Amino acid sequence: MNNDTMIKIKDLKKEYRLYDSPLDRVREVFSITGKKYSRAFRALDGITIDVKKGETVGIIGTNGAGKSTLLKIITGVLPPTAGEVQVNGKIAALLELGAGFNQEYTGLQNIYLNGRIMGFTRKQMDERVQAIIDFADIGEFLNQPVKTYSSGMFARLAFAVAINVEPDILIVDEALSVGDLFFQNKCFRKFEELKAKGVTILFVSHDIASVRQMCSRALWIDHGTQKKFGDCDLVCDMYMDEKRKSMNEGVTMQSVDEERMTPVYPEGKAVFPALHYKSSKLVSESFRFLSCFITDSRGAVTTDMLVENEYEFHMVIEFFEDMDRLIAGFVFENNKGLPIYDINNYINQGQTWKGVKGQVTEIVFKYRLPRIMKGTYVVSAALAQGTQERHIMLTWLHGALEVTIYNEGYNSSYIEIPSEIQARQFDRDQIEIVGEEKP
Repeated sequence: MNNDTMIKIKDLKKEYRLYDSPLDRVREVFSITGKKYSRAFRALDGITIDVKKGETVGIIGTNGAGKSTLLKIITGVLPPTAGEVQVNGKIAALLELGAGFNQEYTGLQNIYLNGRIMGFTRKQMDERVQAIIDFADIGEFLNQPVKTYSSGMFARLAFAVAINVEPDILIVDEALSVGDLFFQNKCFRKFEELKAKGVTILFVSHDIASVRQMCSRALWIDHGTQKKFGDCDLVCDMYMDEKRKSMNEGVTMQSVDEERMTPVYPEGKAVFPALHYKSSKLVSESFRFLSCFITDSRGAVTTDMLVENEYEFHMVIEFFEDMDRLIAGFVFENNKGLPIYDINNYINQGQTWKGVKGQVTEIVFKYRLPRIMKGTYVVSAALAQGTQERHIMLTWLHGALEVTIYNEGYNSSYIEIPSEIQARQFDRDQIEIVGEEKP
């Protein structure tokens, strides 16, 4: 393994023996004939990845997929059944809240205890302890036994220790899900600092937007097998398509009286630009998308958009069979996969529409572009059937368009909200602060 590779895993397998009862375990141990009273369970089967220095790799999958098992093998907590695992560097891991903590010790004592476990001397921890205390920000609880801590305080202290001991590799397994919003934001800023310093990060999360934001590559594990390892956006797209398919299972369309869009029948011939999209693993055979494009207020096709201007998003669909109760929509995402806004005919108008076999339908969404931050955005288009609360996702096209947003404002946040602002001035004796603590 070269110096640029921090983690190298080849054909990794982890197998457990499952018993129906504790007595079966004893029977198997003392069986004269060698009879097996257990069955094999393959928690991991054939995982092969490599992680480079300074890279952030996301690990995604449903509960029970094998993500935590993989991390425990990487950190040496569990031995593999077969395969190779090579790790190059010092690991700081957040696998389970409270792991490595003595419940009777105070927070401060546990900081030093964890430092000793990771191989630091008392003097080395003295140099780091203030940064840990500042980051954890748990106040007077620092000197209380950790058994009195909430799960959020556990997360704060454990994370503060892990990121302030200068690891070569940081492993985080859903530890941030229990923290409050401000702490999560603080952690993500710290992640960026660590990445800039060349720290390698393995990030496990069910929050796909965070994975897209954090990671350059991702590993998708499903029931212990490696479904895909590669470009983060592609892997996340494939995973989300699979989840949308599973959400469709068991959903049936009930006959409900609801308002439908009134169709318009233009005369003459229509010309639409060809459709090009990045990927789609969720496609219906009952119709096909022919075109997706944006036009400005003059009707010209464009991919350059100026905030606060009027635009139309066009979606052109050819139908191979009659289809009712349709919902068409699109979503704008930034370059890290964070949805900025979306529009569909059910959410915005409470209406569905009907596709007719042999005909082409053009759905046009007219709206004013909000004051979103300048930059490059990706547009995905979708068609579903049902209602917003209960629907079947039929087709989802990732990256149907790439657009550039222009905003001449300060661009200090993703969305700028128009506001009327005034300054009101009072003499001090005109005001009263309710609940103010007197000095």
